[in-house]
Amino acid sequence: MKVTGPLFKWFGSKWLSSKTLPEPQFDTIVEPFAGGAGYSLRHAHKKVILSELDPYISELWMWLIEEATPADIREIPVNIPEGTNILRLPLSYGQMLLLKSWQRTNNVGGCWTISPWGNKPGQWTESTRARVSEEIGAIKHWTFVEGGAFETMTSGIQATWFVDPPYQYNYDYKQRIEDYAHFANVVLELKGQVIACEAICPKTGKVPDYLPFKFWQSRITSRRKANENHHSKELLWVR
Repeated sequence: MKVTGPLFKWFGSKWLSSKTLPEPQFDTIVEPFAGGAGYSLRHAHKKVILSELDPYISELWMWLIEEATPADIREIPVNIPEGTNILRLPLSYGQMLLLKSWQRTNNVGGCWTISPWGNKPGQWTESTRARVSEEIGAIKHWTFVEGGAFETMTSGIQATWFVDPPYQYNYDYKQRIEDYAHFANVVLELKGQVIACEAICPKTGKVPDYLPFKFWQSRITSRRKANENHHSKELLWVR
């Protein structure tokens, strides 16, 4: 089964960018900072192992992989009035998490209301619901590992490692890496193929150097008025 789009919206997901990333060289893909798992979704037929720092996304992935059915997805309503509290809808917690992710793309906190753009094209619409319900079966052979990214990265698995951590200088992450030098040593010890992502600081232009990153692409991260789009200067290290 082929996946044609993300199963949920998440800030920094590499779904679109994954088209230009190196193909996996191993039958197993590991994403220790899964987020929306855009790279793995592009190669969903592979054996995929995910872990994640954010508790909301961890619970959502576990529900999608282990419990969610096409019928569960189709039960989630569309065209919900703006400002509706998702927690008051007659849905399971997994269904609520999925609906929340399509409302609040970069929300890592506790906001559970339907957003002003939540029913617009590209968000939670009838076509999105139909596609996700049809493609949920593509990930049922995946595995989600609880316990955090570092536990997964020190497991000794030989695989294609897609490492997309909280960026050193970008954004106000609630779940951060405290020691990037130590993190670099962990990445260098990974067995197999490694694809690691980072970005130049948008405010200062500072370039992360804990790995020998090279410029990869400039990517729009949020769309504003004409000529006011926000871009991220993305970096890549491949081994």
